[in-house]
Amino acid sequence: MSFFLSPKASRARLREAEHARKNRAEIVQALSQRQVTRRELVKWGLLTAGGLWVPIHGLSPFAKSAYADSNIPTGAPPSPLFGVQPFSQPLLRFDVLPRNAVSTLNPAPTEQANTTRQMLNQALVNSYPKTGDPTKDNFGPIEGRPPGPIWAHQDFTRFPPRVAVQVTQEGAKANTVYNPGVDPRFNNGFTGGTAQSPLPLKFHPAWPTQSPLKVWTFNGTIPPKLLIGRYGEPILFRHRNKLPFDITQNGGFGIHTISTHDHNGHHGAENDGFTGAYFFPGQFSMTITIQSSWQGSRASTPAPPIPRLPAPMTSAPTPRSRATGARP
Repeated sequence: MSFFLSPKASRARLREAEHARKNRAEIVQALSQRQVTRRELVKWGLLTAGGLWVPIHGLSPFAKSAYADSNIPTGAPPSPLFGVQPFSQPLLRFDVLPRNAVSTLNPAPTEQANTTRQMLNQALVNSYPKTGDPTKDNFGPIEGRPPGPIWAHQDFTRFPPRVAVQVTQEGAKANTVYNPGVDPRFNNGFTGGTAQSPLPLKFHPAWPTQSPLKVWTFNGTIPPKLLIGRYGEPILFRHRNKLPFDITQNGGFGIHTISTHDHNGHHGAENDGFTGAYFFPGQFSMTITIQSSWQGSRASTPAPPIPRLPAPMTSAPTPRSRATGARP
């Protein structure tokens, strides 16, 4: 049985599901904008301790429907398709991120977090409780990584980053620098994503262009990004938070603090996107990862014998690609 109702469901059931969806959206908006706390929602009997909706009619999609037989749940209203048919649009290749020299980074990377103080945007200051001390409330570090040696990059001098890749996290906008990394013949003939032919952020050409407050993504654009690395190559990934400073400018559900998590790399815990190490709009975060092969018994393909933590290589390394991820 599908979680979403069929468009052919009775109007009573569609209204019931839409009413419950609006109630959930209202609560999520209040929670995301710090008007209520999760603890309060639990005390009010709306959320379980595990964060699930309590099966209350008019709220949870799993609560029993008042317009169906047996224990059929309320369900969720169907998503509008605007007349689009399934599997009717070719997918575009990932957007390849530029690889730059580490010397292009400003400020230069540091082993420990850069705690240089900056004046905070007042919309950010007003989004959170204040201490009453302007020297604390109105200033903060430029880097979001926690300070001190415990969060220092491991083996920073032994394996210094050789390549720098920078991205932003921001609201939806048109992509004018799309780089699929291949000839258009191998990308469904697509030639857009340029200044002359921008690629708007739409999930389908026939669907609406998304608002900057409704979609937040790498560089604010689609397709998803691809970072290409090489075996044994330390890569510094600098992630700048350019989301709205005002916590209420979030489309009703987003939270503008983020944490970066890398996939398919060999790196220490300080580079793994610790869920408590969020960084705020106006800050940047840095992770360093080393591309390494996996030679365990469960590896899907064979790999030549190389160290788990390879020393700096003198010969040309083998190309390897990986995708990047972010936790909101």
